[in-house]
Amino acid sequence: MDSDQGEIRQISSAINELFEKVDRLKSKLYSLCNETGGCEHIKKVNREILKKKDSILNGTHINALRKEE
Repeated sequence: MDSDQGEIRQISSAINELFEKVDRLKSKLYSLCNETGGCEHIKKVNREILKKKDSILNGTHINALRKEE
């Protein structure tokens, strides 16, 4: 049980760390967007990244007919 709790704490800590890093990246991206005036390009790229992420999360990138290697 203690090892499970330790693993849960480690995972929670890693997730919190990732959230903090994402927040810092968002802040930097927002600053860059405002400084360069390239907000539309940045938003377009972000939408493309989110589409790719969604297809990976819902499994649409998997070719079910592909033969096993």
